Amino acid sequence: MAAPPVIARTATYHHTRVGRTELDKLLLVAGEGAAAGTVSVRCTVGNAHLQEDTLDDLIAARAALPYVSSRTPWTELTLERDEGAARYVSVEFAEGLVTVTVRSGDPIWTHGQAHRLGEILEEAHGAAEHRDHIPQVRQTTLLMALALIIWVPSMTYTGPRDFYDYLTQISGVGVLLLGGTQLVREWVNGRADRPVFKVTEDVEWGSAWSRLTNGDRIGVIGAGFAGLAAIAAVVALF
Repeated sequence: MAAPPVIARTATYHHTRVGRTELDKLLLVAGEGAAAGTVSVRCTVGNAHLQEDTLDDLIAARAALPYVSSRTPWTELTLERDEGAARYVSVEFAEGLVTVTVRSGDPIWTHGQAHRLGEILEEAHGAAEHRDHIPQVRQTTLLMALALIIWVPSMTYTGPRDFYDYLTQISGVGVLLLGGTQLVREWVNGRADRPVFKVTEDVEWGSAWSRLTNGDRIGVIGAGFAGLAAIAAVVALF
């Protein structure tokens, strides 16, 4: 009797925020019902290729390397369950992406495992497609440029002014302020959308602003003040 065909599913997740809690959940699902010795975790640090049965053992083995300190970042990690053609699961973290691979001769088990692992990664902010904030930034920038084209001639006009002239000037300032606010919002969302990978600690959760670094927050506040000062300076010229 011919062996059943092997069913395989592979999925890649972007923008994931994975820490120790998420890794423990993934390992629990991947290793559920696995035979002894078939589940492992591995990583590469410099020229060292490490593989252990548990995540704690891998962390200890990595920390024991003479050129590794507590500040050496984790750049990649693989969780694997290998029972040959019967059942195989791999969750690979590398270059900001998480790749899940599940194979077995049982389609129900294959799809079920892939779905459960995917749910954990989606809860960790993961998405099947890359979220690109650039198009929105371009649209906002174009809108601000059009506002300037209308606003500047009105501000430089030296003849008699009526209500519509002042309305145009006020509208132009409003559009620039709203556009600048939108640009800052998209920049903050883009920074907050960066993937995060931590092995020995949990990741921070909360609003997009709360997930920014202190340097990013200082940059946003500085850019806001600079933008307001620039608009005020232009208005003062006229």
